[in-house]
Formats: sequence, structure tokens, C-alpha cells
Amino acid sequence: MPSRKADKAVDMVPTLPFEALTASDYIKLPLEQMNAFNSQILQSLSGTYQVSEKQNTIRYLEMLSMNSDAANKITNGPIMLLLIKMLRLSKTSVLRVQIASLMGLLIRYSTALDVELASSGIFNALSDGLRDKHDKLRRFCMATLGELLFYISTQSDQDTKEINTQEYPLKDNRSATSWQVPSAVIALVSSILRKGEDDLAQLYALRTVDNICSQGTEWTSRFASQDAIGHLCYIYKATGKQESTRLIAGSCLARLSRFSPSCIHLILEKISFKDIACTLIKGNTREQQISLNILNSALVNSHTVTSMNRYILSLSDDKQLVALLCKNSRRWLPHFFCNAKLISAVDRLGKEKEGFIHQCTEAFVQLVASLVPGILDTVSSDIQQVMVGKRHGPVTALAGRAHPKSTIHLFPVILHLLGSASFKHRVVTGHVLLQLANLIKILEAPFQARDDFQMTLLRVLEAATEEPSVILNEHTVFMSRIIPSLSVLYKGNKDGDARFLCLKILADVMIVIFSDSSLTSDEQTITDLKSISQRHFLPLYPSFAEDEDPIPIYAQKLLVMLMEHGCVKVSDILHKATVSQCFEFLLGDLSNANVSNVKLCFALVSAPEMDTYILSQLQVVRRIGNLLEFVAAKDMDDFLEPTLELCRAFIIRGTGSNRSVALSKNPALLLDSAFSMSIAVDQQTCVMDICDFGGNMGIFLELVGNSDPQISDLASDCVVLLLKAAPREATVGLLTSLPKLSTVMDLLKHDSHRCLIRLLYGLAFSCRQYLAQGMILSISVPALMRVEALVSVFKGSNDSLLADAASYLSAELQRLPRCG
Repeated sequence: MPSRKADKAVDMVPTLPFEALTASDYIKLPLEQMNAFNSQILQSLSGTYQVSEKQNTIRYLEMLSMNSDAANKITNGPIMLLLIKMLRLSKTSVLRVQIASLMGLLIRYSTALDVELASSGIFNALSDGLRDKHDKLRRFCMATLGELLFYISTQSDQDTKEINTQEYPLKDNRSATSWQVPSAVIALVSSILRKGEDDLAQLYALRTVDNICSQGTEWTSRFASQDAIGHLCYIYKATGKQESTRLIAGSCLARLSRFSPSCIHLILEKISFKDIACTLIKGNTREQQISLNILNSALVNSHTVTSMNRYILSLSDDKQLVALLCKNSRRWLPHFFCNAKLISAVDRLGKEKEGFIHQCTEAFVQLVASLVPGILDTVSSDIQQVMVGKRHGPVTALAGRAHPKSTIHLFPVILHLLGSASFKHRVVTGHVLLQLANLIKILEAPFQARDDFQMTLLRVLEAATEEPSVILNEHTVFMSRIIPSLSVLYKGNKDGDARFLCLKILADVMIVIFSDSSLTSDEQTITDLKSISQRHFLPLYPSFAEDEDPIPIYAQKLLVMLMEHGCVKVSDILHKATVSQCFEFLLGDLSNANVSNVKLCFALVSAPEMDTYILSQLQVVRRIGNLLEFVAAKDMDDFLEPTLELCRAFIIRGTGSNRSVALSKNPALLLDSAFSMSIAVDQQTCVMDICDFGGNMGIFLELVGNSDPQISDLASDCVVLLLKAAPREATVGLLTSLPKLSTVMDLLKHDSHRCLIRLLYGLAFSCRQYLAQGMILSISVPALMRVEALVSVFKGSNDSLLADAASYLSAELQRLPRCG
């Protein structure tokens, strides 16, 4: 059939007995004008015009047919009816060929066919053309019939799935149920496939069958006759046919076997299992795909094939089948499943909703997953034989594929399977985890070539623990067997990556277990976790802390979590070296710090068992202040609260926890002489460099104005406590930051009175200190005036506590000297 071309220019339109219109003008004609124009076309085709003039009209109609809207009007109007009549009655073969070609184009480019066309005699006309001796006519009639049958099959499928739907408006109310395709037409199409027919006509017939069978509807069964199957098998196996023709015939057979299982035995009578096995080994990719599809259909529907045993027995002495089995034996697994493309292809197929594909993929995945326990057993056996010296050349036995009995090279297959969403849940079972636990136990003893194997095993365990359900369902295996072996494997291991994976797997397992409330509420589980912490984590912590990055980070995170859940006590790590390691992050680039660093330091500083003398020797207060400035400047919100808590814990070391609680609740105690006498700072209990926080008073004040109430509360508490722990330095810091203080007080006037009251008493205390110590400071007079104005407002507050604090501060402010 002619290929689709763009609209021609006007001068390329053939000579016509009427004025030609373009397709775009044609479809815009009003109904009366269109009927008149169509009448001119009909007259030119049916009148006494010469054959050449009729051919010109047909060429013009071919040009119009390239426009779908125009094709719809012509196909569903009187012109198509005349073309059908001319195809039947015309005696001129050349004209009939053009008519058949035009009909095919019109059907192809039409978006809807009216059901009236079903009774137009179109099937009879095309059938007569197919029986004609003129090869070219038969080709175009077959192509046109193929277009028509494919349209009807697709419409029937939609009609079945979507009755009364509005999704396809062009096809509304044009149900294909009125199309009744005679069985004689189907038989005629099938007959075109027989031996000796014209190759091109046969190609069009093959495409028709393949397109219709691809729909997967009941139409497939209409081509599942013994004759049709026989003809298709002949073409598929015919060496004299073009490869493209053979492959289309094979595609037809694969689709028929899939959607019409009752014909499988007919296919197997013509294409034996021996032929399929030979194609799988020697055929090209398309032939292999066709053979696999037929084989899958045969095996899935074997219960419907009464002679299946005979087909299988016919392969018993076939050497080609042996070659096929060898190709798919265990030693070939790495070639297939260490291939990322194959794994991703299986994952894509696993998402298919089509039942047949889903069923095949499930069977394939289950079969491969069932091989894993056997692989692990043989790998374990191989390693043990190497360790006891039963195999010479252990490196070759472990790493070399040339060794006939070694299966250790299969182990990476498991790692690749665990990277697949389809295989992971099938591969990791309780039995497989026990096998992995046995393998890692074996690795506790060193042997030659252990390093390469241990990395794969550790990566397998890492992949297995990525699914929390695996850990939760088999937590006893992890706690009693795998974690103890990981700690042993870490010790003395020269491979930094291996040491990191040992710790990472340990941390991942513990995090998942602690996240499950049902496990953490079980006394036995908590006892086991404490035992693991004491026996397998704490003894290694000094090594973790000094190891290469990122091992110390993981170790710190795990330590903090264990301390939070009571599995590790602060007293367990109160060694000078360990404490020093915890604060080392303050010496480096603060951008590399993490929340776990800060939380661990807070746990140490706030622990009653912690020796203040050790904290004083660290000399880290200034660095902690720098950290607070850094996280505030960088808007690191997740750091603010733990960093403020750390600052507060250091300050409390100088005031005592009980007095600090009292002062936090009642900041008026700052001005209470009796309270001040009882809290006289003892140099033995105070961190010696706590006064360095005085230089950070400005950032404390800024954070009091933070929108987060928790941050604001912590910061204001630090201000009050620091004034008592380091009165001189804190007073200097507060009074020199008076502009910031006035801004924050203005922000708080409508919010937290608690924080505001702390600031008022804190400033009152600073005023007293300033005068009592005879300090000489440059105090901003404008800021002082703004503070006085705010205090005046606060004195009239309905909140008696706020009003009292403002009155105390007002009296102290009056005593301050005014300097410029």
C-alpha cells in the first residue's frame, strides 16, 4: 500500500473533472456543500469517464485520506460504498488494484467505522479480490482486509472492557458488535499462509494474524485452527523465506500459544522440543525469545497437553539439551546474575500487571531463590576443606573459576540478588541467615584468601539488614550469633572497609531493634542487648574512636543510643582517654561535627560520676562557645538544643544541680544574699574555664529571642546560671550586649514572661555587680534608655512576677552612671 505522504501542493493534484479541494478545506464544508462535492466525486467514478480519469480521482482521494477527519467522512459515506461496488464489478485489474489500495488507506487513517459498513458487502468484495489470479490485486486486498480485521478486533476488545464508556468519543454509539466476520473470511486469510502463495500477500496475512493475536482477546482462538498452525509452523521453519517473514510467523505462534493454550499441542507436533532446544543454543536473539515464549507456555499449561510426557521423553538422548542444561547449571549463574541489566529486567517484569508475565516472573524468581541455600552449603564446605588443607592451592580454590570443584565464585551471585527488589524478600529467609551466621563464624579463624571473601560476605549481610523486617523477625540470630562474630572479625582486621562494615552492620541491627517497642519492652531482649553492649561493643570502643573515618562517627552514634536506652552507663566510659576522645571533634573543623558528638559530651558532663577536674583539664569551654556561635550562624537548628544543653551542663557544674533548679524556677534568687552565700562557688567543683562563656553572652541573648520556646528557655536559663557561676565575666558580657538585650526584651513583651523575667533579674544582678566590683565599661546609653522605657511598661503589667522584676531592675538602673 502507498506510504503516507504530506499534503501535496495544488499543482501536484491530478487533473480532475471538478475543482479540487485540500483536505483541510474539504472537512470544513457545510453538509449540503459536502454532499454536492461528494456527488461530483461519485459522478467522476461511476460515469462514462475514461479509466485514466477515474484513476486520477482515486489518486485525489488517496491524498484526502491522509487526513483522519477527511478519511472518516469518506469511509463512512457513499464514496466507500461505491468503491466496494467497483472493486467487485470492475473488469479493469489496474483500477481494482488502486481501489483496494485506496480502501486500505481509508480504513487505516479512519478513527471510526460506522456499523453500516458491515452490511456493505466489503468482506465479499475483498474476499473476491483475494481469490483473483492477479498477484498485485491479491496483495492489496489482503493488506486492506488486514487493516479492517485489526480495527474490528481492537474495537471488540474495547467494547468488551468499556461498555457505554465516554473515554473514546469518536467511537461512541458505534458498537463493533454489529461486525460479524464470517468464518470463511478467517479461513481465507489462513489459506494465504499455505505453501506456494505469493510472498508479499503472505507477509500481509502474517502481519494481520500477528496484530490481531497481540490483542490477547477471543479473536486469537479464531486463528488457532490446525491448518493455520500448520501453515505458520511451515513458514517459521522454511529456510528459503526471508528472516523477517519467518520471525513474524514465530511471533504469531508465540502469541497463539500464550493466548490460546488449546493449540499448544498442535505447535509441538510441528516444532518439537528438540527444535526449541536447538534454537535456544544456536538461534539469534529474536528466535530465542520466540522459543522461550513457546516453551514457557507449554510448561505453564502442561496439564492441558495430554502428550506432554512424550514430548519431554523425546529429549532424553538429545545432546543439545545437555548443552542447554550445562549452560544453565550453577557455574553459569555469575554470568547471568552478576549482570545488572538482567537483574533490572527481572525487576521491571516483576511490576507487570499482566497475569501471564507476572506468573512467569514469580516462577523464575522462586526457582532462582531456591538455589541460594544450596550455594551457601557448598561454599561453606569449600571453605572448610581449604582450611583443613584438603585442597591444595587455597587461593586458586577460592578465587579461581578454573578449579573444577570450587563453587565459592558463586557467592557474589547472592550479593547481586539482594540488590534486586524482586529477589531480596525471597532470598533472605531464616534458614539463609543461619547459613550466613555459620559462614561468618568460620571467618573468625584466619586463612589464606579470607580478605576477598569476607568483603563479599559482609556486603551480603549489609544488604540483608537493609530490610528492617529481616532484623525484627530474626533478631535472636543477629544478637546471639552474627553480632558476636562481627566483633571478633573486627579485631585485628587489616582491611579498613571490612572493619567499617562490621561496625555498620552492628549499628544497623541495634538501631532497628531499639526502634521496635515490642522488643524493647521484653526483659530478655534488653538483657541480651546489655550483654552485647558490655561484651562486644564497649571493649572495642577505644579502637572504634581511633579508627579511620567514618568508623568513629558510627561508634559515637551507637554509644549515644546505647546510653539513652540504659545499655551503657556513663561510668562505663569515664576514662580520661575516652572522655578526651569524645571532645576531640571541637578541635577540628566544626562543620564536620554531628549531633551525636554533642549528645555524647552532654551525657558525660551531666553525669554525677563525671570528675569535674577532668573536664577542667580539657579546657574546652571556649570551643563549645565557638560551636554555639557556629551552629547559630549556620541555622543548624537540629544542633541548637543539644549544644545549649551542653553549655548549661557545664555551667551547672559550678552552681550545683539542686541550686540550679531553684535558680531556674525563681531567678529572683540572683538578688538574694543568703542564696548567694550558700552557692559560693567551690573551685574544686567548678570547671575552671567556665568564665570563657562570658564572651558568648551575646549569642545566648540572641537565642533567648528564638521562635522555638525550648531554645528560648534554655538560652535564658544559661544567662541566669552563668551570671551566678561566673558573675564578673557574665556581667561584662551582658552589659556590653545591652543593645541585643533591649531588642530581645522588646520581642518577648508579648510572649514568654518566664524568659523575660529571667532577663530582667539578670540585668538587675549585673547592675549590682557593676557597681560592687567598680567596673569600668562602655555602656550604650541609647540602649540603656530603651531598656528603661520597656521596664517602665513592664512595671504596669498585670503579671505580678513580671511587675516585681521590672521594679527591682528599675531601681538598679537608676544607680547606673550615665556616660555620654
